[in-house]
Amino acid sequence: MKHRRVGQQMKWTVLAPGESRTLFDGQALHGVRVAFYEVRPASLPKRALRKLGLLENERMIADAWKLFECEDCLREVDAIWLSNAYVPPSHLAWLLEQLPELKWVYSQKAGTDHLDLDSFRRRGVKVSNNGPLSSRRVAEMALANIVAQAKQLPEHVALQRRRRWRSLPSHDLSRQTVGIVGTGNIGNELARLCRALGMRVIGATRDPQNSSADATAYARLFRLEGELDTLLAESDYVVLALPLTPETRGLISAARLTHMKPDATLVNVARGPLVDEGALCRALRRGALGAAYIDCPTHTPLPPWSQLYRAPKLVLTHYSSVNSPRAQEDAFEQFTSGLEQLRETGEPPNRVV
Repeated sequence: MKHRRVGQQMKWTVLAPGESRTLFDGQALHGVRVAFYEVRPASLPKRALRKLGLLENERMIADAWKLFECEDCLREVDAIWLSNAYVPPSHLAWLLEQLPELKWVYSQKAGTDHLDLDSFRRRGVKVSNNGPLSSRRVAEMALANIVAQAKQLPEHVALQRRRRWRSLPSHDLSRQTVGIVGTGNIGNELARLCRALGMRVIGATRDPQNSSADATAYARLFRLEGELDTLLAESDYVVLALPLTPETRGLISAARLTHMKPDATLVNVARGPLVDEGALCRALRRGALGAAYIDCPTHTPLPPWSQLYRAPKLVLTHYSSVNSPRAQEDAFEQFTSGLEQLRETGEPPNRVV
């Protein structure tokens, strides 16, 4: 694979989101040229022309990508930083065609369900996600949901809005069980936090004998396939912290919800399609479930008519678990250090392909 050289130094070209420009301005990266991109949504007239067949989809996608610093350098790009914003698969497919020298894709997201990994694999392009970068943040959001429900904070807010004064009982967390479905980086962080509060922590993973679960944090590990219903039945709080795959899509179905305690709380800090949201809303309406907290629903942003807005005892946290004033800076540090590692060893960190 050819590399461009300046004197005796290897020259790399990287593509980064426009909002990271000030971070790159403050740090000199030797032998690296940085171009910036911005993905602009298609205008209503362009979408209309596309539907009428008067504008090619490829042309519309090309117009959506605005490059800064070096508009003609796509064919020289070695690495790209995909921001936390959603990029449609059609855009990624088009982009891949424009980057014949691409060696590494760094995705700021924790999951990879938004990426066509096979297309990168076929081209020999290495792909990394953010690994443990946002695990603590997401775990803290899940813990906040658990504490809010145990102490009835949503009900206190509702009483305040109605100008009513009423003392409410709250649960002792040290007497409750949290079941964490998915024992990766996020699940382990949450398990340690809950264990520190005295909760009984159980988990579900694909293979309890060969998992990355922190054995000191869990009282018991269940097999995801075949034993999940047992975890659901034992848990006061069920937290979903596993990736979205064809096998996990719709994991929490209408049938699975019947295995949960009627006063239990479902917390989803993973992907929305893990849960049958229609079945969840029906369970909440008939009082078959205590409460639910959803960070990232199946469709974002939710349309005003979504049933999730109307479901009783359901709290939306608007995909805020990874939203932090430090998020961009942390991703910048992870991308630039990963770039240096890739250039020195040929292997990026947190590789998934």
